[in-house]
Parts: sequence; structure tokens; C-alpha cells
Amino acid sequence: MLDVSPSSLGFLETALIVLALCNFVLGVGMFFLMQVRYSQNLARGTRRLSYASLIVPPYDVASLEGLWAVAPREDREAIEEVLIEESFFSGEENRAGFLQAVTASSIHAAWIQRLKKGRTLDRVHAARILGYFPDEGGVRALTQALGDSSAKVALSTVLSLGRLKAGTAVPALVEALPHLPRIIPDITLTAVLASCARNEPKSLAQLLKSPDDRIRHIGAWALSDIADASVLADMVSAANDSYAEVRAKVARGLARIPQALSVQTLAVLAYDPVWFVRLRALHSLGELGMPEGAGIAFAGLDDEGHEVRSRAAYALRKIQGMNLDLAVEVLRTKPRSSFESLISEWERAGFLDGLAQNLADPGSEKADASREFLRVLIGAGVTSTLESFVLLYPDAEIRMRIVRLLLEAPQPQVRAQLAMLARDPHCDPRVAQAITNVEAVPAAQNPSKAGAL
Repeated sequence: MLDVSPSSLGFLETALIVLALCNFVLGVGMFFLMQVRYSQNLARGTRRLSYASLIVPPYDVASLEGLWAVAPREDREAIEEVLIEESFFSGEENRAGFLQAVTASSIHAAWIQRLKKGRTLDRVHAARILGYFPDEGGVRALTQALGDSSAKVALSTVLSLGRLKAGTAVPALVEALPHLPRIIPDITLTAVLASCARNEPKSLAQLLKSPDDRIRHIGAWALSDIADASVLADMVSAANDSYAEVRAKVARGLARIPQALSVQTLAVLAYDPVWFVRLRALHSLGELGMPEGAGIAFAGLDDEGHEVRSRAAYALRKIQGMNLDLAVEVLRTKPRSSFESLISEWERAGFLDGLAQNLADPGSEKADASREFLRVLIGAGVTSTLESFVLLYPDAEIRMRIVRLLLEAPQPQVRAQLAMLARDPHCDPRVAQAITNVEAVPAAQNPSKAGAL
């Protein structure tokens, strides 16, 4: 038995009592702090609702300025929140009048002044709130703030310009882009540039000529969202860029310009040494859907990369559709991996489900074509989805017809898989019996039975 001295026991007892008291005091302190915070939030919410009830149509400058003037300083932030909410929910019939009243008021002028001369947090707040009220004076103030020494202010300014979709701010954004703080993510800059230049993509074309890889990438990325025929020549030139990310974004953007030159450029990019450039080029060919891209997409099925082959299959599906002749040609002339990529893409598009549905009318031309196609697939060993249909397809008659087609197959492994399905507890008893009854019949005899479909 462990011997413990009385002094040690006394010290331990004292420590436990002190710890319990500390926990009690901490709990009581947290409770009161939460109560104080709750009371503050409740009071703030009440004041905001009170001001919201006062800012109602018809809006005019005098009423807004009067409310602002009599409100305590600590309540002005609540008024600003109400104004922001009203900019979204004022209704189409009142929105123009509301925005005009706000931007013409001294409240808006105070935000501009605060953005120019306030403390850092005040400048951040002013930049943010100006982004909800479109006004040329506000846009000018925001563009001037792009060079602010504070990264937080610059970020808030960029976000507000993007929210405003300020086309007039594009030259300032383009000029400031190399000098903006790195704290602003490239994806944010891209989204803002695309938003602001949506009506004039040409204004971003100069970014594609920057000596900085990052700037060219941002420019190509933004243009890939808004490109039109006005920047086609610039995009084609950038397709030769030394930076792979730029070439990939150019390929993405060309999908928005349905012209022969776009297809020709994508045909070159489809053989790019970098795999994700090839992938993007093939995807864009599919998005364009122009017949001139079919040959490039067909050749893309030979790519060593699985992802690239999948995009080539996607492009072929979008350009040529899904038909037996194409599947047979791929099966006859391409490696097995190419055929699997093609069929996987078609499966994702619901093609095999469509073939199964066509079997519902056995005497129709669609049913005959579907049976022929399914026999090709089964002969090529593409049976996993059909085997799933045997268990799960909702129409029992179609399940039976698929079973009969599978039983025609000469491959022993197909019969072995069907035998396993017949023993599955989820298998329809009628289907299981049909499989069991022919297990002993040689495969060569099955075509005569399957012909009764």
C-alpha cells in the first residue's frame, strides 16, 4: 500500500479546493460576460430595426441626412447596415431612387472622405461600404485607394470594385495589378477583373504581354471567363506563351469564341507537351461542338493520360454524338484504353441507360439498334454496368432481355459473373431462374435463344 504523508494529503486537498473555486469563478464570469454580450447584441438589433422602420420609400436626400445627423455616433454603423440591406431589398421600382438618394447625400461624401483620410480600420470600412452604392465619385475614390499602404485597405478596395462591376476602374486595376499586395489571392483578382471588364474584354488584352508570368496568367484567367471575338487575335498569340498555365487558360477562353481560328489554335494546343493544357484544349473543342474539331478529339483518345483521354471522349460525344459506328471504329483502330475512356464518358451521359430503355419495345428499330450496340459492348467485355442493370434496373422485362443478351456472350467469365448474380439475394427470382436454366447449355447455342428478343 502506498504511504502518503499527511502534509501531502493536505496540500492536495487545498489544491483541489482552489481549483474548484477557480472553475466556479470562471464559470460565473463567463455567464455574466455572455449576458452582457447578449444584452449589447439585443440592444444593437433593436436600434437597427428602429432605423430600418425610418428608412422607407419614398427616399430622399433630406430625410437620410436628417436621420444621420440626429443619430448618436455609435448608431451610425447600424444605419449603414440598414442602407446596405436596403440596397438589395428596396425593390426594382424603388432601387434607382434609393441609390440616387444615398450617393447624393453627405453620408456618401463622408465615406469617401473617410477612405482618403481615416484610420486604417475606418478606410477598410469605408472601402467596403462604397462597394454597395454605384457612383462615379465612389469608383474614383476606390481606384485611388488601390495604392494604399495598407494591404487590408487594398483588399477591401479591390473587392468593392468587383462588387460594383466598375468598367471605368479597369485601367486603374490593370496598372495597379503588379503592385497590389500578395495578400490578395490571384483568384480574387481574376474574378474582379473579369467582373469589371465583362462588357469590354479587350481592355485586359495588354495583360497577356506582361513580362511577369503571374500577371499574364491572371490576365488569361480573367479573359477565359469573358473572352469574345474582340480578343481572339490576342488569345491566339498567347497560345504560344512559355508559361503552361497561360496556355491552359487561353485554351479555356477559346471555348467562348466559336470561330475556325479558335479550333485551329485548340488543335495545336491539343498536342501541347503539358497534359493539363491538352486536357483543357480538348474540353474546349467539345464546348465549341464544331465539326472541325472531331478529328483532333478522335486523335486525343490515344493520349497517355487517362484524364486527357476522358476529355477527348467528352469532345467526341459533344461533336459527333454517341453512335455504334463511332464505338466500332474506336474499338477497331484504337487501344483498349481509348475504347474504355469513350464508353466511360458515354456511361456518365446515361447512354447505356438509354439503350436499356429502348429494349422496352422489342419490335422497334431503336430496340434493334440498341441490341446490336449492346452485343458489341458485351463482345468487347464492357459488361459491368449491364450486370448492375440485371440486379437493379426497375423494369423486370428489360432485366430479362439484358440477361438474354449477356447469355449470348461466348466469354466464360460473363457466364460466371451471371451465375454469381443469380445467387445474389437481391436478384429477381425470375431472372435468377433464367440464368440457372441455361448454365449447362453451351454458349454457342445461346444466339438462337437470344434471337427471340
